[in-house]
Amino acid sequence: MAAPPSPHGARSVALRVLRESERTAEFAADILEKELEDDRVSALDRSLATALVYATTRHRGTLDKVLGAFSHTPVEKMDEEMRHVLRLAASQLLFLEKVPAYAILNEAAEQAKLLPNRGAASFTAGVLRALQRAIVRIEPDTPPVEIEPAPLEEKRWTRKILEALEARWPDLIPERLLPVPGGRRVIFSRDIFPEPAHDPTGYLSAILSHPVWLIQRWLGRFGAAATLGALEAGNRHPELAVRVNAKKCTSAELVDRLRKEKVEVDAERMCVSHTGPLWKLAAFQEGWFSIQDEAAQRVVPLLDVKPGELVADLCAAPGGKAAQLAEQGARVVAMDSERGKVKGMGKSFERLGLTADLLVGDAKRPPLKRVFDAVLVDVPCSNTGVLARRVEARWRVRERDIRALVPVQRRILLAALSLVKPGGRVLYSTCSLEEEENGALVREVIREGNGLRLEKELRIVPSAKWTCGGYAARIGVMRKA
Repeated sequence: MAAPPSPHGARSVALRVLRESERTAEFAADILEKELEDDRVSALDRSLATALVYATTRHRGTLDKVLGAFSHTPVEKMDEEMRHVLRLAASQLLFLEKVPAYAILNEAAEQAKLLPNRGAASFTAGVLRALQRAIVRIEPDTPPVEIEPAPLEEKRWTRKILEALEARWPDLIPERLLPVPGGRRVIFSRDIFPEPAHDPTGYLSAILSHPVWLIQRWLGRFGAAATLGALEAGNRHPELAVRVNAKKCTSAELVDRLRKEKVEVDAERMCVSHTGPLWKLAAFQEGWFSIQDEAAQRVVPLLDVKPGELVADLCAAPGGKAAQLAEQGARVVAMDSERGKVKGMGKSFERLGLTADLLVGDAKRPPLKRVFDAVLVDVPCSNTGVLARRVEARWRVRERDIRALVPVQRRILLAALSLVKPGGRVLYSTCSLEEEENGALVREVIREGNGLRLEKELRIVPSAKWTCGGYAARIGVMRKA
């Protein structure tokens, strides 16, 4: 008889994280971090558990579609624990390399034996064996190409989506193709997915695991080819980018030190690959670098900060952009509404060897005066530009949530404008791709304002080049706003 799964093994850890994330609505990454604090979890299991949690959460929609093709019981009617076991196993079969199929099926069967349903193990084995038999091959995929967004009318969706699919995967049967992030694709022996000519947005949702309502929005704004690129980008595991602390070292010095600490580094892009926690590295503990997404690093430079300028960051936590401002020589006031997050920023600034005035406050009603040369507001948003990193966001955000966010974002922007001296500027940014939260809001505020001017604008749509995206706009304040 096989031994029951170890509670400290990767699959047991991943199963607990997935279960708790769905039950509590807490972020899977936060639950995973707590689980991995247990020293009994090996370095190898830490890496595998992380990959399992992210892949299973990110591809949940696709996994349910695939599992539904091999189960007489609809996935949505399965016992909750059964769904987690099947999703976890299917995720490994389809999206993870170098995990033997027999190990996946054996572990899933052992996990199913622990469920109260007496037939759970045999049901699990049956579904997963049928799925395994239907996989004809897993082969290398052609890489996506960079596509510029081109708005698309709804009546042209079907034709343009078919053209984009034909260009991306010529001579393949769409209903039997599953793209796998990292340059692979699964080919099935039977039709699994909807026919794209009959249900184009449903098809894209099924193979690329994004909600239909979001795909429809992106098609109208970016066009079929760029939407396809954004969907693929949202399924990639984002590379770990670091930002050099210029107060401590140069890029070359950091690269040299990281390599001495056995960390692989792409010196051009400053992306790293490391199986252990980066916070344990001496270079991190001594403040030589911060972890910050490549797209996010492009926001603060738009503010064009001069040494000695007084700059406020009203939505500062976790503090990456505020630290970036301080590293450029600004005198920084960093504020957030949660005391615990402000305390965390203080520790981060101390590690980096930076100084800032930290305070707790509401960005909609900041307890500050009109004394600032510049103000940054990285406002709460829908996060649709960072779905690769915030893996649950695609399943939790709804279209109505975007409409509810806009008034809050507007109030924060108006509050920021009220703190800037004449001749100063405000930098407004989001991790969203939705126009209501971005350019439309900024232009509306400028039209209604007094002496406001749009000076610079940045839009990054996830693509072959960018895993994550977002928006930023610099507003010049010519006179009292």
